[in-house]
Amino acid sequence: MTERKENLLLASLPDGERERLEPFLKWTAVEFQQVLIEPDEPIKIILFPYDCITSTIQEMEDGSSVEVGLMGVEGMVGIQLWLRVPTTPTRTLIQVAGSGHMMSAKHFKSEVMDKPSSPLNTLVARYTHAFLTMTSIVAACNRLHTIDQRLCRWLKLIHNRVRRDEFSLRQEYMAQMLGVHRPTLSTAAGMLQKAGLISYTRGQIRVLDPDGLTAGSCECLELMESQMDRIFDQPWRDRARRVDNKE
Repeated sequence: MTERKENLLLASLPDGERERLEPFLKWTAVEFQQVLIEPDEPIKIILFPYDCITSTIQEMEDGSSVEVGLMGVEGMVGIQLWLRVPTTPTRTLIQVAGSGHMMSAKHFKSEVMDKPSSPLNTLVARYTHAFLTMTSIVAACNRLHTIDQRLCRWLKLIHNRVRRDEFSLRQEYMAQMLGVHRPTLSTAAGMLQKAGLISYTRGQIRVLDPDGLTAGSCECLELMESQMDRIFDQPWRDRARRVDNKE
């Protein structure tokens, strides 16, 4: 029997706990730029991504914005609610379309937060620490490292999480996520194409050399991923492959 498609937090639960939560989880397809959390609006849903990627974005009064964190199969959307804060000033939306398990905020509170015995609380606590560490590293990375390094790091983070070599991303959107102007992003993406690391055609990115993206990244890539490893006490990317391939 093939393992069901599963987010790693959910896949790490004991069988009994996972079955207890099953009635409150809905397998859901999500689309590019679909907003999951609006700034300063009540958080209504929790998402456990499977093969989609979400972005948490800080927007400024002049209309500019920058990504401060991203989430995939290793985490969940809605950690602010778990911290018992009903709203947040950031926006969270879908960066790469895909699917995941969705739970209402009401059920997440009653079935997880209000049940200290649920092992999902420990996993979410570990993930929350890793995500907050990611946001602080992103701030340093955006200030200290070159656009080429940052683009390699960002694309490899996405590639690790979607676990496929081709996905849709528009240059305008990539520039917004990295906090740069589109011509700057176009130049950097062109350099990665010439180096044979990626191909980019009509909004479709194909990763040709994953190891090359890793080599071209700053140290922030492994700093971020090593924090995610601590959630599961093992390399999370290896665990994702085992969950996908388990018979």
